[in-house]
Amino acid sequence: MSGGKAGQEGQDWRWRLAAAGDAFAMRVLATALAEDGRHDEAVAWWEKAIAAGDETALHQLADHMGARRLERQLRRRAESGDVTAMGNLAKRLVRSSGGQRLAEAVHWLTLAVHAGATLERELVAALDSAGRSAEAEDRLRHMAAAGDLHALHDLVGRLREGDDAERLDEAVVWLARGVAAGEPWEWDLVAVLDRAGRADEAEARLRRLADRHDVEAVATLVRRAPENMRAQVSRRELDGPARARAVDHIRRVAAVLARLGVQEEAVRWWAAADALDDRVLSSRAARLAARPAPAFGAPDAGVEWQLREMAATDDVTATRVLAGRLARTGRTAEAVRLWARADAADGRRRWGGALAQHALGGTSDTVTTRGGPVSASGDGRVADASPADAAFEETPAGTVREPDTAPVTATHHLSAQMPSHAGLSEPVSLVVRVPFGADHDDGGVSAPLAGFRPARDGSPLTLIVRAPAGLDPQGPLEHTLLVPPFGAPAPVRFAFLTREPGLHRVRVSAWAGGTFLTEIGLEVSVERDGPYAVEPPSAADMGEMRAHPGEVTLLVDRVGDQYTFRLISDRCIYGAVLAQALTAAPEAAAERAYAMLQRLAAGRGEYSGAHARRWMKETGVGLWTEMVPDPIKEQFWQLRDHITAFSVASEHDVLPWELLYPVAPGRDEGFLVQQFPVLRNSLGRPRSSALPIGEPHYVVSARAPVNGDSEIESIRRILGTGTVVDTLDGVLTVIDAGTTGPLHFTCHNTFDPGGGSSILLADGPFVPALLNSAVARRALQDGRPLVFINACRAAGAVPQYTRMLGWAQQFMGAGAGAFVGTLWAVRSDSAQRFAEAFYASLSAGEPLGTAVHRARSHAGHDETDPTWLAYTVYGDPAAIVCTPVPAPAAAPAPAVFSPARVVPSPVRCEET
Repeated sequence: MSGGKAGQEGQDWRWRLAAAGDAFAMRVLATALAEDGRHDEAVAWWEKAIAAGDETALHQLADHMGARRLERQLRRRAESGDVTAMGNLAKRLVRSSGGQRLAEAVHWLTLAVHAGATLERELVAALDSAGRSAEAEDRLRHMAAAGDLHALHDLVGRLREGDDAERLDEAVVWLARGVAAGEPWEWDLVAVLDRAGRADEAEARLRRLADRHDVEAVATLVRRAPENMRAQVSRRELDGPARARAVDHIRRVAAVLARLGVQEEAVRWWAAADALDDRVLSSRAARLAARPAPAFGAPDAGVEWQLREMAATDDVTATRVLAGRLARTGRTAEAVRLWARADAADGRRRWGGALAQHALGGTSDTVTTRGGPVSASGDGRVADASPADAAFEETPAGTVREPDTAPVTATHHLSAQMPSHAGLSEPVSLVVRVPFGADHDDGGVSAPLAGFRPARDGSPLTLIVRAPAGLDPQGPLEHTLLVPPFGAPAPVRFAFLTREPGLHRVRVSAWAGGTFLTEIGLEVSVERDGPYAVEPPSAADMGEMRAHPGEVTLLVDRVGDQYTFRLISDRCIYGAVLAQALTAAPEAAAERAYAMLQRLAAGRGEYSGAHARRWMKETGVGLWTEMVPDPIKEQFWQLRDHITAFSVASEHDVLPWELLYPVAPGRDEGFLVQQFPVLRNSLGRPRSSALPIGEPHYVVSARAPVNGDSEIESIRRILGTGTVVDTLDGVLTVIDAGTTGPLHFTCHNTFDPGGGSSILLADGPFVPALLNSAVARRALQDGRPLVFINACRAAGAVPQYTRMLGWAQQFMGAGAGAFVGTLWAVRSDSAQRFAEAFYASLSAGEPLGTAVHRARSHAGHDETDPTWLAYTVYGDPAAIVCTPVPAPAAAPAPAVFSPARVVPSPVRCEET
């Protein structure tokens, strides 16, 4: 065998791994053979890689042969009975997503499955795409009956949707079969039994779990008991572990009871654990507290004060003794908090002891269980636990036990590592981790994630990688992993080949369903014959976020003259779709649209009445039809009825996505912003789930809007009097100090597509570049204030050195919790109505997305006025006010603006 780029058979690593069945090596070898001109061999290896499940090989083969030629060849071979060709042809047909082609894909997949090919899951997916869900379910039933546990779980998920009694009963049957096969689905079975109205059977299942010492089951049995029987059930469940002196088990049940809201019984269990704990009974704090506790409200004679002083020094036994004393005197809530703190401190001590033993060369490794680190040497006992606790650490086969009370310093974070330098045409790897706690294998990088708490059975986290054209991906650029609540999932590797020299930036974003969590960036310098070097890993805090059911995110990226789109939801994360190359700069079309919208807002447009509204609609339809690829449109309509909030995550573009008007044959639901809350994501920054509304600041420009005084007074009635700021020094002082209250601008904003935004204040112009230091210092991060610039084109941005620069980018980069601005000119009266409705909804407890949605409706009565469409909002749609809104002053302050400063203009723009 000759050499060339493909090397020699038997000697080159690609040949050896490919012969051993490695699909990645097959694909790389096929590429090298094609470059050597050995096309028949290349096609053969690509087909082997496709048969091994490598989707990228299918795309490469299509590029090599031409899509139509490949499809004709596959169809001929499929018709001759080639099972591999049947499967590969079906995969191509599914990708085109047409109704007739989907039916043909189902046909070929069915034939392939009947011929023995393992393509059942692909057949189910094709049936679903073709709208034949009943057939898909029947296929899943067949697979589940044959022992496919993944199919069984998928089938159960479908049967659980809705409240149909027969389907729920069938779900119970399948779940019971899975449990019998050793799957850890007992809790799913309990939940379905409850939904099916079979409470007795659910309790019987809980009883089995409780008998295996599952603390969640024990606590749930106590909580489910009738109120007049709860104490009796609690004492009965406590009897066994108390006789066994299983102190740790009892405390874990107490913690779960407290989390479930059964505080009285939680106190009973914690007190019982302390009564069995020799460390507590023999402690100095216990001897001090041996004096009789006073009646509630009676003088304490200094005992409680001394116990509090001891507890303040992290004396765990004193904390427990103090908690018991408070519980006996009727202060249950504080007692529960103290016991939980003591449990957390014990957990930290165990983690520290285990790590110290490991660092000093201890002979046994440690693993994490419900009680903390446990010896893996055989007896499974927790250090410091009583011998009886060992019996209460047993778990069902195949399950993972995690501590109910985690060490307060143990958190998850996102970490990624790749070479800092690499040679041209060399493979490079991006390794992404989600470590938990003090992960010593992660280079010592620590970025706390105090608010990210996966579910008991783990929570899915999707990683999406975006790379420039100079790095050729050698596999999928997305991966979904299951993050356990107290541990780390396996690392994920993304492989690339370097194709172009230069500095390449790779971005890794993390998603919980359709909810964006964070993004980190890494750089690799590619040089001809360059060295291979690895820097320490990068890490980023993932924020206190949860997956919001029904939230869908449209991820928009632009590389050169092409856009890529990806739709992400809690139901499905679709692949990236590359749009057609642009025939002209979209910025020019956007500027023309902005100019017309500004004229309409000012009442000087060429259209009036219904014609003005029709122009807005057609502009939104044009944006939808010309910019959004057809696969994204089809995915949107599939998800549309399940969407509760829609987020747009985009960088380096200035398109007005809020104008989108989705249409399809027989489907016209209005502008996107009319259908559900539409917000934007600030990629690279964690979103804030809480918006503090403390002391507000009202910023007014040197030339005030015609109704500026009225707007400030009306908002003061909602948020409070606050402080008026009208100077550049004043604004910068408030920002540099890290304000914790809303920052509301009632002003004129000048926007120039070449120079950007500017707000003229009394002592000089306020421009986005003046916030560079605030961004670098994250000056607003602690306060997370809401920033609202109620002025024309306040959300406009212009290209800077490596990014877009505007008010939204700067304030969100500085750490603001949310930003509200406008994409074009707004009428002053409509702008005031929007602000009033927005703040009123937010202060009434509505989430940010709902408040924006209501405000649009309130401001959108005039058909000729596009103001209600102009607003763009950055933030978490589920974010809510985290503190009560201060009471407004009895009488608002006098007028803020003098008549000389008022600009008699219907809109809030100044000509540039």
